[in-house]
Amino acid sequence: MGSPARADLKVRNLTPEELARNLPRLQPSRYEVKSHATPRYNCVAFANGDERHWWEAGVFGGRFFWPPEIREDSTLQAWRQLFVSQGYVPTTNRNIELGFEKVAIYVSLEDFSTTHVAKSDGRVWKSKLGKGQDIDHYALDVLEGDQEDEYGVVELVLKRVAPKK
Repeated sequence: MGSPARADLKVRNLTPEELARNLPRLQPSRYEVKSHATPRYNCVAFANGDERHWWEAGVFGGRFFWPPEIREDSTLQAWRQLFVSQGYVPTTNRNIELGFEKVAIYVSLEDFSTTHVAKSDGRVWKSKLGKGQDIDHYALDVLEGDQEDEYGVVELVLKRVAPKK
């Protein structure tokens, strides 16, 4: 999830081969690319519907953001607080559920730190891959694993009733 560095402002979409190498469970039949790569926002911002800021605790100003009422760290407890403050409640159901929005928080297998958050609109899981592209994926486990670019495991799933359209 790391902060975007100035030198990394120019990014490119990863090829399907690069994505498969970095995330071995993410095979082309299990996802669809939905945007071009951009360092403007990260997975936390994306899960909150913000494509203008990079959400990260302790980094403020410019295009960086963190809600002032939420603990200023990137722990599972802080991310849980962030989504609970928006009406999400914990659930044990990791499946997509029609009529519900969900977020799934991934943690590192090494130190239990937060690494990623995916969101569901009730039809598909969606992720922003660091500074890379946004994807729709059909299961949470396609991003799990303990290799360098994999996100660890899903530790917490929260849901809320989807707004009526």
